[in-house]
Amino acid sequence: LLILGAYSNAQALVLYEELAKINNQHMNTIRMAIKQQSDAKRQTSDYNRMSQLNNDLVNLQRELAKKNVELEMLNQQKNHFLGMAAHDLRSPLSHIMGFSQLLRDETAHLLNDTQLEFLDIIHDSSHYMRAMINDLLDLTTIEAGLLQLNLQPTDLMALVKKQVDLNQRLASGKQIQLHLTQVDTIPVIQVDEAKIKQVLDNLISNAVKYSYPQTAVTIHLQKQADTIILSVADEGQGIPDDQLDRLFKPFSRTNVQSTDGEKSTGLGLAIVRRIVEGHQGRIWVESKVGQGSTFYVSLPM
Repeated sequence: LLILGAYSNAQALVLYEELAKINNQHMNTIRMAIKQQSDAKRQTSDYNRMSQLNNDLVNLQRELAKKNVELEMLNQQKNHFLGMAAHDLRSPLSHIMGFSQLLRDETAHLLNDTQLEFLDIIHDSSHYMRAMINDLLDLTTIEAGLLQLNLQPTDLMALVKKQVDLNQRLASGKQIQLHLTQVDTIPVIQVDEAKIKQVLDNLISNAVKYSYPQTAVTIHLQKQADTIILSVADEGQGIPDDQLDRLFKPFSRTNVQSTDGEKSTGLGLAIVRRIVEGHQGRIWVESKVGQGSTFYVSLPM
């Protein structure tokens, strides 16, 4: 118990004011101490929470790395299985296609129209299945990291001209004209001729497949800096912007349909992309709905 006294009211007021000032100082000190203690607790809590989150993240990273290894092993097994299955199926399908064509050629005079139609269906279906199996074999080989390029000095213009001439037969069936143009003299470059043929055939056949009859497909070659740009432009339906990213993914298709019922495996452009990238090149597409599409391939000189 503390008892204080003063001689007058004025002194008592001074004493009261001094005591109030001291009390305020004490309260401020207490508030500051409480705040510091609260901040320290919060910092400790935040640190503990961050530590826990960091530990959780490390554990998740370990689990993700483990799952990635497992997925890679499963992917290798999948590629191995697809490769074996495709290889085993290709031979009997070739027999079916060959014998159906033989029957068609040698017994046409003995069969009625319905039977001949059945033979045509067998031949066309086996041809499509063999093409799909060849694409599967190519894709599994590439996915397994086994793409081997036999790079040789190649006259690219002569190679393109030859493939354009070969594909003109296919295009003529739809009354589509193939035009080959060039601006510059194209130098000899190092490429795998067979693989580049595969790229050309796929791009040209796709252009024909999705173009309307009595239109044109233009194949163009030009130099640009230290690269050669090959483009294949059609006057077809075009591809919606929101579907362009599907083009180079395996088994992925857009909503655009071929104009004469031609079939597609959905693997061609995925294989083309990997072949081009194997040549240290780049492939891309520009398209407008109702105006057509242009595929570009850039190859280093």
